[in-house]
Amino acid sequence: MTDESIAPDATRAAVPLTDRVNVEPAILNGMTSTEATWIGLASMLAYGMAMGLLVAITGLWQLLLVALVATILTLWFASLRLQAMKRDRPDGYYGHAIHLWMVQRGMQRARFLQHEGYWSLGRSLHLSLSSPLKPKSELRAQPSTPHPTSS
Repeated sequence: MTDESIAPDATRAAVPLTDRVNVEPAILNGMTSTEATWIGLASMLAYGMAMGLLVAITGLWQLLLVALVATILTLWFASLRLQAMKRDRPDGYYGHAIHLWMVQRGMQRARFLQHEGYWSLGRSLHLSLSSPLKPKSELRAQPSTPHPTSS
């Protein structure tokens, strides 16, 4: 078998795609497993407490299944919402947006520099547009004009 018999597309298929190497893989409509875990735990806790209260009041233990179904539906609709939030944004965008929101409300310390306006170094810079290749003595020297000599 010669090299000519191998199609160029066949060699490209063997090359791994590296554009998503450092990104957590999506498992449900663009939602990562970490996001699904946090949303699932929060919704299961909320629905479990609500349905637990209803079970205590009514005595119908079957209501606990409602918490399970509601958690699955919450995960599905949250994944659709996250998919819309992540569309046309770079990886980690909304995580930074949530962090910025929490910093603005004083719930968390800033991990990034936040400054609006001009930066000051605390001193003035004396910059010149003159060429650094010419010594300063040449810059100050004026071209000499011939003086009329008195005869």
